[in-house]
Amino acid sequence: MPKSTPVKVDEQVVRNIISSKDIITFFQPVLSITTKSIVGFEAYSRAGKSACAIEASQLFYGDLSSDLKVDVDRLCREKALEQFKPIHAKHKGMHLFLNINPDMLSHLKTREVVLPAQVEAAGIPPSNIVLEWPFSPKYMEDVADFCELFSGLGFKICLDGCSVDDSFSHVLTKLQPDMVKIDRSFFGEDERKSYSARTLEALRSVAERIGAVVIGQQVESEAESLRLLTAGIHLQQGDYYTKDEHDKTGDPAKMFFKKILDTHEEFKLFKRKLVSRKKERFGTAFRSVTSICSKFANLSEDRFEEGCKTIVKTVGDVISVFVVDEFGVQITSRVHGKSQNAATTADFLLSSGKGADHSVEDYVLYLDMGYEKFVTTPFSSPFTGETACIISKPFFSQDGERYTVCIELPYPG
Repeated sequence: MPKSTPVKVDEQVVRNIISSKDIITFFQPVLSITTKSIVGFEAYSRAGKSACAIEASQLFYGDLSSDLKVDVDRLCREKALEQFKPIHAKHKGMHLFLNINPDMLSHLKTREVVLPAQVEAAGIPPSNIVLEWPFSPKYMEDVADFCELFSGLGFKICLDGCSVDDSFSHVLTKLQPDMVKIDRSFFGEDERKSYSARTLEALRSVAERIGAVVIGQQVESEAESLRLLTAGIHLQQGDYYTKDEHDKTGDPAKMFFKKILDTHEEFKLFKRKLVSRKKERFGTAFRSVTSICSKFANLSEDRFEEGCKTIVKTVGDVISVFVVDEFGVQITSRVHGKSQNAATTADFLLSSGKGADHSVEDYVLYLDMGYEKFVTTPFSSPFTGETACIISKPFFSQDGERYTVCIELPYPG
């Protein structure tokens, strides 16, 4: 259901629509690129022509009387279920995504809900119904109560329209939805900044922690679809898949599935190139690390500090470097190209000064367990702000003692 606020509408017009039940339902598919299939349909409601048609948003005007809000919401769901019933009869695994107007919740008590009876009358299992709630702390308490109720009855829950500005961590953890829909602020043509990518990564992390699936909505182009796929978002919906002014098939179904197949093939090619470039970059990084280890192998421990400084000055990609002994204790400074003040601050934040114990860190622990080298997950470098990682590798000094060099580099991925 539309969420925008329209110009005030005559309530009698809305009552006439409810009385005549003149509501038309449109479906937009939610699809899986990886399985090349439709997983469900989101229902959109509009007033019918014979009911003195009004703009879609006016049907859900925020200042309507409370009884009208409830009646409109129920009628839209009734019509959507009615039209979805034959689809479900042929495709038992298909889901119906129903938007719920949160403005009506404060006027209801949980014992007054009629949706379970509507779904039962339609002969559709609650597990095939996904209830979409707008992502807004404003409705948190009301939505939380109803999410708990409907989840207990077997319905699936989806948070709708999440944007990069939302403080989603608290809301997702509290409501624990089955699905989360993200809008174009994460992946749109004008949203290529690293901030959006990092926010999407954070949202996915929270969603995956609670077992929720992320869906990209409002997809308008192949580039946006590929951007989502690259981020691991395989469930998508939007006009890109349902509209094509250049289509020559004349068959909407053929056009739709051709879009899915073409996008999947394009993504395979794109991903192969991405992996190839990644392999090449990692190969270069590993060769650089091996070369650095060879340099340290020709030094005694008392010259490691000098060796770190030389590495930072002479090896262009190195952001910072330090050495730990066989027990994981840091024996050099974390040397880098920034000022001494920056070094002091970074050492404090990273707990990475001489004497620091790194023995429980993955980049040391995994090497102790027999790995030849280790690459950390990407992080934002405290020295340069770029996405970086630490690559660690053991070596033996000219005295025959085992050490580990930890090198911070721009992330090769």
